[in-house]
Amino acid sequence: MTGRGRWVADFNESFLKYRVGDLAFDLFISGNTRVKGFLLSRLFSFFLNPNYEVGFFAISTDSANEPNPRRLRRWILAVKSCMKKLEMKWAWLVFVGQSPSDSARKCVQEATDRDVGVAYLDVDSRQVVSADTYLGRQLKKYVKV
Repeated sequence: MTGRGRWVADFNESFLKYRVGDLAFDLFISGNTRVKGFLLSRLFSFFLNPNYEVGFFAISTDSANEPNPRRLRRWILAVKSCMKKLEMKWAWLVFVGQSPSDSARKCVQEATDRDVGVAYLDVDSRQVVSADTYLGRQLKKYVKV
């Protein structure tokens, strides 16, 4: 996954309608931070980059399933259970929709989980609303809408 010339991770598996318990994510992509490439790239990556498992979860939203504190908590707990099962170091949870309400924006901005970066991609205004955590702020840098 790249964004604005920045390397994030080497994602190698993707799933549509990925179920975690009773919740379904529209898209789940998994991978790791170890670069694959030619000999020099592999050597550089092996000695200098950590090999963390990472994940990207996406949910298509509308006014009926916009994030609210209760729903967001359930989705984050589902992501964390998947992270534990797949031994992931970090993950991103991204909501994709049109013109989120002020309460949905506030809910996403106030997400405080350090292991899960949360963001809302507004496809109408082409803006990214992210949580004020390290992973949330980084996601804002990586994603182009």
